[in-house]
Amino acid sequence: MTRLQKKIFPMLALITAICLAISPTVSRAQEKYPSRPIELVVAFPAGGFADVTGRIFAEEMSKVLAAPIAPVNKGGAAGSVAATAMLGAPKDGYSILVNTLGGMVLAAVTLKDVKYDANKDFQPVAFITSAPDGLTVRAESPYKTLHDLIEAAKKTPNKLSYATAGTGVGGHFNSLILSQVTGIKIKHVPYKGGGEYIPALLGGHLDFVIGTAIATLPQERAGKLRTLAFMGGNKMKELSNVPTTAELGIKGDYMDSWAGAFVAAGTPRPVIDTLTSAAERVIKSKEFAARIEKTGGVVRYISPDEFRSIIGRDKNTALEIAKKEGLLQPIK
Repeated sequence: MTRLQKKIFPMLALITAICLAISPTVSRAQEKYPSRPIELVVAFPAGGFADVTGRIFAEEMSKVLAAPIAPVNKGGAAGSVAATAMLGAPKDGYSILVNTLGGMVLAAVTLKDVKYDANKDFQPVAFITSAPDGLTVRAESPYKTLHDLIEAAKKTPNKLSYATAGTGVGGHFNSLILSQVTGIKIKHVPYKGGGEYIPALLGGHLDFVIGTAIATLPQERAGKLRTLAFMGGNKMKELSNVPTTAELGIKGDYMDSWAGAFVAAGTPRPVIDTLTSAAERVIKSKEFAARIEKTGGVVRYISPDEFRSIIGRDKNTALEIAKKEGLLQPIK
């Protein structure tokens, strides 16, 4: 081997090693997103508000992105279990979280083990839908109107039991508002989601439930459940005959439930842009709107920035209610 070859070979070896080290990184950087299936984590069990709307969203998003999107239910602690797990997943856009007002905002107010902040630790992808909470009883319930139920609760404090999708969800907060403005005392039984509390109501284990009508609507159509009122001033097309608390003269700053899609903060901007662009197409499509409205939800496109503002507003409202009720936990 000549002296020149002795000098060239080590240099070639070094260049080759550098190229081998760089090539996977370049390949990943140039990889088209999405290039493999996406997991959509629903923060509540099957059958509830987040699950029903999340699965429709997944189906429509998969069409736009031309990639499979598989919904996976991960319920628990009012939606905070899934949100917490999401922060430990790879920030590559292949895990999307579908969660609600309760899981993203209210749980952080009432549950001491919740360490995340929705606007700091997550990036909103889509405001999927909103829906008013309804107060629903069995079809054979003796309470024919909300006033009937309120009068019964006043006569027998803490006897009537009701369920929500968990401590700290929108239904729970709306029940607290109802109690504040009417002076009633009722017994809260938290469940993991609407898919779990509906069988309990049908089985006679509860007097009523407070939650989105999206969860109760199928059984209402079947004649097994009956919604007495919607909390707040918003009605539903499907149940246009059901009055609102505003129409009944029962005041209160009630909160509408919403479902949204998120990725963890730190997800690459090109991935976020791809998802938000696809989500905008989905939310604005007539097919998606028709499917969601059939479940009882309300559809309107809201930009990610406006969604952040809604989250901040809802957090401030929740803090005020929690202070009055002694539910406030330290906010991180």
